[in-house]
Amino acid sequence: MKKGVTLKDIAIKLNMSVSTVSKALSNDASISDMTKERVLKLANEWYYTPNEAARHFKQNKSFTLGLIIPDLLDQFYGLAINGVEEVAAENKYNVIVSQSHENVEKECKIIDVMSRNRVDGVIIAISKNTQDMAPFHKLIYTGIPVVFFARAPTEMSFNYVSANNEDGALKAIKFLVKRGHKRIAHLMGPSAMPISQLRLEYYKNALTKEGIEFDPVLVKEIDFTTAGTNKVMKQLLNMKNPPTALFIFKNYVSLDAINYLKKYHRSKLSKVDMIGFGNLPLIQYLDHKPVASIEENSHIMGIEAAQLLFRTIDQQETEVNEIYHHIKVPCKLIIHH
Repeated sequence: MKKGVTLKDIAIKLNMSVSTVSKALSNDASISDMTKERVLKLANEWYYTPNEAARHFKQNKSFTLGLIIPDLLDQFYGLAINGVEEVAAENKYNVIVSQSHENVEKECKIIDVMSRNRVDGVIIAISKNTQDMAPFHKLIYTGIPVVFFARAPTEMSFNYVSANNEDGALKAIKFLVKRGHKRIAHLMGPSAMPISQLRLEYYKNALTKEGIEFDPVLVKEIDFTTAGTNKVMKQLLNMKNPPTALFIFKNYVSLDAINYLKKYHRSKLSKVDMIGFGNLPLIQYLDHKPVASIEENSHIMGIEAAQLLFRTIDQQETEVNEIYHHIKVPCKLIIHH
């Protein structure tokens, strides 16, 4: 079976040059209306489809961006995807979305595939265990720019878009203190992640600003699993002087923490206040909600990351020296009623 009608097929049938047919289909002013009409009529009859791959090859572009996220089911990343696709569409680009599932090896394989298929740029929220930046340096070396978002790279020589985590932590701790809490625990993200270390530091700073002494026993590291969250919740609530509020790395962990209270400490459901990063849309449907959420606005983060990537692509074409940008998207404290 024939693979598809080509410009050459149309040109032979109409006894024209391939160049004339191409110009006619592009509505070139140098081609007469009669010729355009003949070409378009036959093209429609034969269901001609332009070969975008060939056009892209000539332009040395794929008009495709790669987007790598840990988990597509996480609403935070779903909203970020919408932001990236919005900007990509404005620039007539497609977006390939892949999931690392928090697996470094899988993440590296995805990067390799995207590199081999010559995407024009990559946006990534790295896995919780990613430490080695070599794969990303390799991408840049091969002419494929990279923008990190949400989760900071382990080196600062990259473009990066994040929430203003310091401002978010300050707003959360201040709100909890106003509600009368003095024992505020922090469920910290995996320690290997730079963003976890940053949020821990901002938690400490926020406590100091509110006149509360930092207590290291109130910091518990979680691994994003339900079992891991249950373990640290048990440790905290079995303390002689347990915390009355929780400042949590992300709100998916808050959901596990709430479920733990439902199962084992139901009397404390309305007494232990929680605030986590990520104002998940599903929170509004919960019967027991965190007292508030830190709105990171991942949709805006996706927009900012895509816009930054396109600026970087343009810089490459004009051979402008690389300047690394670290963009912080403002946070809002959303109170749940």
